[in-house]
Amino acid sequence: MPSPRKKQTEEQNDIFTEDLYLGIDIGASNLKYGILDAKGNIVYQRSQSTNANKGLEYMLVSLKRLIMTLQSKFPKIKAIGVGVPGIVYEDGTVKISPNMPEWVDVPLGKFLTNVFAIPVIIENDANCAAYAEMVLGAGKDFNSFIYVTLGTGVGGSIVYKRKIFKGEHNAAGEFGHIIYNPFEPLNTKRPFRTGIIEEYIGKNQLTSFAKKYIKDKPESILHKYEKTDPYFISDAVEKGDDVAIDILRHMGHILGIGLVTAMNLLDINIAIIGGGVSLAPDHYIESAIQTIKERALPHIAETAQVVRAQFTKDSGFIGSALLAKDYGQT
Repeated sequence: MPSPRKKQTEEQNDIFTEDLYLGIDIGASNLKYGILDAKGNIVYQRSQSTNANKGLEYMLVSLKRLIMTLQSKFPKIKAIGVGVPGIVYEDGTVKISPNMPEWVDVPLGKFLTNVFAIPVIIENDANCAAYAEMVLGAGKDFNSFIYVTLGTGVGGSIVYKRKIFKGEHNAAGEFGHIIYNPFEPLNTKRPFRTGIIEEYIGKNQLTSFAKKYIKDKPESILHKYEKTDPYFISDAVEKGDDVAIDILRHMGHILGIGLVTAMNLLDINIAIIGGGVSLAPDHYIESAIQTIKERALPHIAETAQVVRAQFTKDSGFIGSALLAKDYGQT
């Protein structure tokens, strides 16, 4: 199957006659969506703000309207796949989405199937992304791998012998919830968030760490930037700023510690890194690899690979659409 590619212009898309599959990736910050044909070609894609701050009801109504609009433009959509950052049960219920606090026990699958007369697949967003990488991307030649997505949140998925391993409650692979610092004071409101790796290498946490780190580093050009988010840190690295390089290496080390834990536990030596933060300069992944080689069990350390995802920011909606195509048939 070929890699997804733009097949036609937007003006041509509305006359498409073959079967199409809609994929939607709901992120804490952005909602990305696209339509694939049966061969895996992208025929349409867009993104917009999630507007999570406007509440759950607003988000659900917006999602319904978006799908209706796309259906009117592309009447050959045969199935819908939706990726959500959090724990998603088999019936499409979102048990919890840590970065979208109102999303607790949300019957998203039931909500959408009551509105739309075509199959709907609801899945964890990292599982969707991992599926895209397994079928068409950086994982197509690997039998098993750990997938990690780095963005506002830190998600994960386990691919074992070419299948997504979901665990007993459909919630396996939560890489971001590996405990990195067991000595952190307990978060009494959300104890399951205490000391987890997401609280150290998520996009906002990276930005916050960098802001504090440069306070006694007056020589860093990061002081000249609007903020210390991953985009500007990467730009400073490209310009040779040693402080920015140190920040990336520190974050890469934390990522590496998490990967060592996962690789040793699962006996899997391949990691594919996706999401926006994965686009950072090589120092980030190089630091993770160095940590793995230093800390993993010998048989893992000697053969470990950490590679960037092929689809990075688009893997969520691509995987959602592929799941809709492969598992959403009536």
